Amino acid sequence: MKRIFFSQLIAVLVGLNAAAATDPDQKKANAYFDSQVHPLLERHCFKCHGAEEKLKGGLRLTSREGLMRGGDSGGAMDESDTGKSLLLDMLSYRDDHHQMPPKGKLEESEIAVFREWLRRGAPYNSAREIHGPKITTTQANVVSAETKRYWAFKPVVRPLVPKVAQNDWSRNPIDAYIFSKLVAKGLRPNPAASKAQLIRRAFYDLTGLPPTQAEVVSFQNNPSPAAFEEVIDDLLARPQYGEKWGRHWLDLVRYAESNGYERDGWKPQVWRYRDYVIKAFNDDKAYDRFLQEQLAGDELRPFSAEAMVATGYYRLGLWDDEPVDPHQAYYDGLDDILSITGQAMLGLTIGCARCHDHKIDPIPQVDYYSMLSFFGNVRHYGQRSSQTVYDHSVRALLPPKRAELLREELNKDSATLRKLEGPLKRIDKIAMAQLSGGERDDYKYEDNRISILSKYVGQWISQSKFDEYAACFAERKEVQGRLNHGVELALVVTEAGANAPETHVHVRGNAHALGAPVVPAFLSVTSPPEPGVKPGPDGLTTGRRTALARWIASENNPLTARVFANRIWQHHFGRGIVRTSDNFGRLGEQPTHPELLDWLAAEFVEGGWKIKAMHKKIMLSKTYQMSSGGRGDALAKDPANDLFWRFNLRRLTAEEVRDSAINLTGRLNLKVGGPSVYTDIPDEVLATASRPHAVWGSSSEEDRNRRSVYVAIRRSLNEPVLKTFDMADTDGHCSVRFASVLPTQSLTMLNSRFFNDVAIGFAARVRREAGQAVERQVSRAFGIAFNRRPSPDELTRGVRFIEDLESSPIPGEKAAGSAPLERFCLLLLNLNEFLFVD
Repeated sequence: MKRIFFSQLIAVLVGLNAAAATDPDQKKANAYFDSQVHPLLERHCFKCHGAEEKLKGGLRLTSREGLMRGGDSGGAMDESDTGKSLLLDMLSYRDDHHQMPPKGKLEESEIAVFREWLRRGAPYNSAREIHGPKITTTQANVVSAETKRYWAFKPVVRPLVPKVAQNDWSRNPIDAYIFSKLVAKGLRPNPAASKAQLIRRAFYDLTGLPPTQAEVVSFQNNPSPAAFEEVIDDLLARPQYGEKWGRHWLDLVRYAESNGYERDGWKPQVWRYRDYVIKAFNDDKAYDRFLQEQLAGDELRPFSAEAMVATGYYRLGLWDDEPVDPHQAYYDGLDDILSITGQAMLGLTIGCARCHDHKIDPIPQVDYYSMLSFFGNVRHYGQRSSQTVYDHSVRALLPPKRAELLREELNKDSATLRKLEGPLKRIDKIAMAQLSGGERDDYKYEDNRISILSKYVGQWISQSKFDEYAACFAERKEVQGRLNHGVELALVVTEAGANAPETHVHVRGNAHALGAPVVPAFLSVTSPPEPGVKPGPDGLTTGRRTALARWIASENNPLTARVFANRIWQHHFGRGIVRTSDNFGRLGEQPTHPELLDWLAAEFVEGGWKIKAMHKKIMLSKTYQMSSGGRGDALAKDPANDLFWRFNLRRLTAEEVRDSAINLTGRLNLKVGGPSVYTDIPDEVLATASRPHAVWGSSSEEDRNRRSVYVAIRRSLNEPVLKTFDMADTDGHCSVRFASVLPTQSLTMLNSRFFNDVAIGFAARVRREAGQAVERQVSRAFGIAFNRRPSPDELTRGVRFIEDLESSPIPGEKAAGSAPLERFCLLLLNLNEFLFVD
């Protein structure tokens, strides 16, 4: 029976095909397609939209199925009105952003063939149709029950701590996770680091500065089992802790103090955001609150000036003050905000879904624009002039309604000042032409002008003109005196009102090619709740950012706690449990210890999102306290230290190198907060700027010796010492810095003015503290630089080095007794022991 049924089915199908082949209408359609349409498709279209797997815009024109399905821009044919089909728009060049063929428009007669073909229903000759492979996404980037089970998208659940046989590795859960994996791979952990190594490691990890020799000796002589815990508590209480760990966050959010591009204008008051971050770490602000303040601090109640400053987060990116396409530039700015938020807070490359569905992770393009809509009412940083930056992005640190009233007053005062400038400038111009010598110089100072002008009334200035000038001068002074009303200003986020514009999918990321509308929604792969958006307080904002902030900072978000727990681990061990700490997706590296990461994330949330508590848990583990030495057996099995059988040796960061160098001189200024400072930059470096004399400021010597986190960051001109030692790239998110070891760094440390000045200051300190005896000088220099006494061999070689230079001075150096010690101090600066942390 089965065989009879199958043969009958074949006969039916053959019959149907034969009927179609003999259908006179189909014959006409085939003839039209073969003679008119197919040659044009073959000549102009198939190269980009043929049967190959790589298609331009995802559009395949080798079959009617492909035509109707369309590509990234939507369906190519509108069956309800074929004259409005996207295919005709493209061929006729009616669509400014999608023109086919791109090298030149078809002849009108050829376009007419396509128009008629579409009118007939776009029939294909089935004999010529090539369906080719289907355009489908891979299973990994589709939101499904399967992709929701990917480790990063599953809810954080505290895992069971493994049981280990070795008691001293079972007391801390961190050690149990590490030790169990080492044993499973036939490895054993390194022995403990020496006390000197451990305290230096702790100081640099928590403060970015070395301990003093006295602090090292005190720790070495403290027999208490709680000695190291006491060191940790002391360091976490120091203001330098926030400066060190705040800098890690500033890397993530691409903190800089200028806008980039050709003019690279300064961002007003942006330093307050840097100080906010430092203070947040010093105050041990709960991480969930820290995120909420940056994302929606202006919408949180009760009002907090600190939370307002936190919204400077939105103003840290690049800003083109004269974009070719302002509308596209606005959405480029929003994309930057969303991409940074995705990578810094969620560990996902959400920005990859701007033009199409994410190619690797389950983030549809619709999800991208749904997330973007949370920011869709944020005003752009500015429009062009610096005044628009103040209008859009600078506010008084007052509750919104009071700030709005003050802003209205300021606008009136600014208008008054502009009105007064005209008559004042006219008289000033005449005065500068008439005056000479010292009087002309004195006139440059405003306070001298009235008295100078009064002497010439009736000569080259009339009484009426003088009276007008004096009245304008007095009024200007009065207005300037009340301009800021004693209120602090900050760079903050603002919105365009309480009603958000509709957000659409942008076809291929083009802000002018609108697709389907979207509403605020979270990433669907995380199985999120509804946003529950409520209007912002005071009727000035939409409230959307608050909804986003609460979801990101929720204990139910599967990503947030994992991502930051991983970052804490990264900055203690040199790499994260997930090495790609900004990408927890499938293109990122998988966690080497997933259960440990989940345990840390659960501990973080249950501990109230407190960061300092996490430091202690990690630093009190045996895993953290291991030595960094290499072992042949372990290097053979695990050369990359994936299993953490030893502590990772690391080079000092750029800021640590500079700060530690200044610290040797005894002149490191530990003042906390305030406007940024300027280092001395060589003229050769300044000459690389478009305006060499205006690109950088100047500071007193005392301020130049402040910590590096307070040094101004200009995108077009990086501080040379920090740049040499791999400061963060400020053009984008930086979760992992380079840690290069290059000849140019050695040359800089030997020859640059900065390091030679440091050597001079270091030598002067050694002389003050050790006197003139060379042995004592060498011993003290070691104590300052390395927190230890030199070995007998080091002492002998150091003394010989100085005495050899004393007897045979380097040509051009200072008199004997001075330069040799400076050269020795410069030598110590260039030793690995100074530049690396064990």
